[in-house]
Amino acid sequence: MSKMNWQGVLSAVITPFNETGAIDQKALTAHLDRLLQAGINGFVVSGSTGEYYSMSIEERKNLFKLIADGYKGKATLVAGTSSLNHADTLDLTKYAKSIGYDGCMVLPPVYCLPTPAEIKAAIGEVAEIGLPVMLYNNPGRVGVGLSPSLTAELADIPNVAAYKESARDLYAVAQTYYLTRDKLQHFAGLEPYLSSLLSRGAAGSVSTISNICPAEVVATYNAYRAGDLAEVSRNQQIIDQLYHLMASSGLSNFAFVKAGMAALGLNGGTVRRPHLAADKAKVSEIGKGIEKIYATANKPLPK
Repeated sequence: MSKMNWQGVLSAVITPFNETGAIDQKALTAHLDRLLQAGINGFVVSGSTGEYYSMSIEERKNLFKLIADGYKGKATLVAGTSSLNHADTLDLTKYAKSIGYDGCMVLPPVYCLPTPAEIKAAIGEVAEIGLPVMLYNNPGRVGVGLSPSLTAELADIPNVAAYKESARDLYAVAQTYYLTRDKLQHFAGLEPYLSSLLSRGAAGSVSTISNICPAEVVATYNAYRAGDLAEVSRNQQIIDQLYHLMASSGLSNFAFVKAGMAALGLNGGTVRRPHLAADKAKVSEIGKGIEKIYATANKPLPK
């Protein structure tokens, strides 16, 4: 456990790629500035939403540096350092620490279906580097989850400080929170669960959908803190409907996010393989879906 004070909405930021496949630095800067203007508190860089698995280690380091140079001190910076190769995870974490990141976010070792003892050993080695660690529970992508009891053990490791929850079992989610609430700051990873986790005491959200609708995710958090449950409900319903639009789009989540941004006239760039970008017809379809959601809520479209 490591005491720190991350709060609010941390955007799991996209990585904009141009048509040649390179990182579009201009689009990235414009996007991060937009997120800050909407009230986003921090950025999780090179996570799943950032398509970390499509980038080389050198590219990820360059991305870390680019964002640190522009936003250190302006936003909480959390480096997604998971990799198929554990040595690369350690290398990326050391690098993020060296350039001033506030923390790192790590999954259990991916693909290899590690045992609880192996997960604990791997997380322990990352934590020894000295950068506050956000555990990331996403069993749907990793193949194994962090059980409530294992998370409680991990929470006792020095420098393990936070926990991103992307499991769908609300009973296990609740048990994990109650076992570790005095040791970890909890963040909702699935936006439809945001208000539910806030009601249990979560510190905020690590949000993918905030790349499209940062104001609504921020408003949900702020309204909950202010005790305005009607406003929480109003914004949570928009988030829920956008999430359903994403889940039913036929696209990967991250291709959807970039298509949704394009539909709003925003430059999120394109995706890298294995993902397939939305064609113009799909972008138009998504745009109409977004317009309907906001018209029903009587709110202006995101800018």
